[in-house]
Amino acid sequence: MFAKIPERYMHRVRWILALGWLLLIASLFYDPISSWLTQPETTWSPFTIDKGTAFDCVKVQGECLQEVPFAMGAPLFWGMIVPTGVFVLMVGGHELWRRICPLSFLSQIPRALGIQRHRKKVNAKTGKTRHELVRIDKKSWLGRNHLYLQLGLFYLGISSRILFVNSNRIALGCFLLGTILASILVGYLYVGKSWCQYFCPMAPVQKIYGEPRGLINSTAHDGDNQVITQSMCRTVNTEGKEQSACVACHSPCMDIDAERIYWENLTKPEQQWLHYAYFGLTVGYFVYYYLYAGNWEYYMSGSWAHEENQLANLLKPGFYFFNQAIPIPKLVAVPLTIGLFGLLGYWLGRKLENLYKAYLMRNHKLVNNEVVRHRMFTLSTFLIFNFFFIFGGRNFVRMLPIQLQYLFPVLMAVCSGLWLYRTWPRNPYMYQRENLARRLRKQLEKLKLNVSHFLDGRALDDLNADEIYVLAKVLPGFDKEKKIEAYKGILKESINEGYANSSSSLEMMRQMRLELNITDKEHELLLTELEVEDPFLVDIEKQQNHEDWLRQESYRQALLDTIMESSKEHPHQTIVLDLFDVMTGKKPFDSFDDLLNKLSPDELERIEAIREEYSISAQEEKDILLHSNPHQLWQTMAYTLSAIEHLDAIAEGRINPSCNLGEISDEQMAFYRNTFSKFDKDDNDSLSAIELHSLLRAIGRSYSAERVQAVMDMITGTPHSQSISFSDFTTLLHQEFTEHPQDGMLARFQRFDVDNSCYINLEELRLCLRDIDISLPDQAIEEMLKLADSNSDNQISYEEFCDLFGQFKNTVHSA
Repeated sequence: MFAKIPERYMHRVRWILALGWLLLIASLFYDPISSWLTQPETTWSPFTIDKGTAFDCVKVQGECLQEVPFAMGAPLFWGMIVPTGVFVLMVGGHELWRRICPLSFLSQIPRALGIQRHRKKVNAKTGKTRHELVRIDKKSWLGRNHLYLQLGLFYLGISSRILFVNSNRIALGCFLLGTILASILVGYLYVGKSWCQYFCPMAPVQKIYGEPRGLINSTAHDGDNQVITQSMCRTVNTEGKEQSACVACHSPCMDIDAERIYWENLTKPEQQWLHYAYFGLTVGYFVYYYLYAGNWEYYMSGSWAHEENQLANLLKPGFYFFNQAIPIPKLVAVPLTIGLFGLLGYWLGRKLENLYKAYLMRNHKLVNNEVVRHRMFTLSTFLIFNFFFIFGGRNFVRMLPIQLQYLFPVLMAVCSGLWLYRTWPRNPYMYQRENLARRLRKQLEKLKLNVSHFLDGRALDDLNADEIYVLAKVLPGFDKEKKIEAYKGILKESINEGYANSSSSLEMMRQMRLELNITDKEHELLLTELEVEDPFLVDIEKQQNHEDWLRQESYRQALLDTIMESSKEHPHQTIVLDLFDVMTGKKPFDSFDDLLNKLSPDELERIEAIREEYSISAQEEKDILLHSNPHQLWQTMAYTLSAIEHLDAIAEGRINPSCNLGEISDEQMAFYRNTFSKFDKDDNDSLSAIELHSLLRAIGRSYSAERVQAVMDMITGTPHSQSISFSDFTTLLHQEFTEHPQDGMLARFQRFDVDNSCYINLEELRLCLRDIDISLPDQAIEEMLKLADSNSDNQISYEEFCDLFGQFKNTVHSA
């Protein structure tokens, strides 16, 4: 919901909130106006002292508290702003809060000014030096224990609130300014939103109420396949389009998918400390007011927010029991009480969790540690939210008409009740099922199956996860081959985006295999297919998480935008055009650094700043540009079309498999042997029908089992062949990719030109790519169109098509 609000609007909202917060902080140091609203003579004001309490006086330890007119800054902050933040987190979710949080916004000042700390890295092989922004190592002490640190800072914060800053405006102003300066310092020292992820004392509150999801926030795992989700970092490029600005400062990231990080961390010990200790700390904070004053009126009246001489009470008695002051200084009593309640909450939470688990076991119900803990956390959050709003903002609620005073707790109960209703049945398996169902929906759309008969006028996007799986089981035409094709697409997308890797995918996609009736062996063969199609994808040394994938995608787009902008500023500068040719694959990557060094100092500084911001190494840069440039994508398409045409000709008997073999180089022979070995799972130096079937899918053709057998028979010259040898294999794959006659090129063009308009538009290019099983994001397809579109009319003519494919005419299909 809130994730789709344009960034330029949210940027203005953050500015307004930040300026409003700074104005409130300024009023804590100097405010000659608002105290007038609290004077007894100002009878029309709802804030006058005479209307602040229902009693003649507010007693603190048996004595009436002397009240005088006061400035409104501190009461407004504690009584309205803080409770509003908690309400926003529960209802709007983390995605709304993080996009409007003024402290998070101010922590990005060093990034906006370009004055962040750098670290020098020297390439051991080349000796070249690069600078990158400093990020917190996930394996460092801070990376492993930041949640304990944040919970400890939260404990110190609420203790300090009672002791020093509740009503002392100068102390509160210094405290808030100190927090802002600390966030800016962290923004200078570390990359991205490191303040929010590793240091912010409010992070425990955000996690309690924002995970797994708010009442009305969007979901990142089962909606549209958008790169930018929830509250993740984003920027607006020169064309006005939003793009990811993720620098992978934390993985997994709550800003990208709050529910994902919740399920991944659910069983870790620190999560029990977070939820149960927070419950105890919050209860202890509010209960202390009663233990200190001897009544609830002291808190409910809000007198604590404007009490005179707060600091003078630090060494006075901190407890008042049975009309008797206990001579324990308030300076000791506050942290002692809140700390003991925190420990009690942790102990009681763990005890109740174990009792609930034992209850389920005694009643022979399915026991799962993740589900048990999730339900305990959910119940804890529901209870503490309602407990908080018994007290939170109460001094301002009491100023409302009596009907609205009763409506306020009803509103809180309804909101939290709806949240409980949505959250209680959730579990990690449901989340994973929905995530994979979204990917299955995409594959069903690509297969172009007729599903309208089963949907009663609904679209595929309208179906929930269960309906998608049921449809996949009953859909005519969704046979074994189609299921394998769909599963392969899901597997490829999951690995490419960093949600899984070649080793973890077996377990992660087990449920999907059960739904589609895919075996573990078929899964392994599909991994091999992906390795042949794209070795980069399953390379163990280059496997990455989702945040790193976003970081590299952000860098690639930012670099491309910078080069494009430079070309507009210098339309006749050949260096910029040469750089663009390298980025689009027209020229070799080896010349990239040399060309960069020929740019002006300002342009080179901009590119270096992008490298530093996204912490891109030289090898990553090479992999990113070579792996995704549009020229290479067109070349892949040309190879795929050539392989399809050649295999179809063999399968239909139009050519002899052994004809036009051509010379095989040592490099090609090594490639063929390596590919053959990967699919030869039983190491018998031959490929069975199943293994050949998998190999054919990898090079662009999903034949039926009958056609695979026919191809085997043609290659071997023997009916009902059981396998093919390595020699047969090389004969099948190797061919010269020679010039095509004019009618052949025209036939290819017409394959793209669906509407017979003599032009290929973006949608037609996308459909053709899907038809030949080349899965690319929309952004990459747009870049392919731009590369081929030499006259910039957003479509490809027949002449442009021939010019592009002519670049590949002498290339041997060896990969």
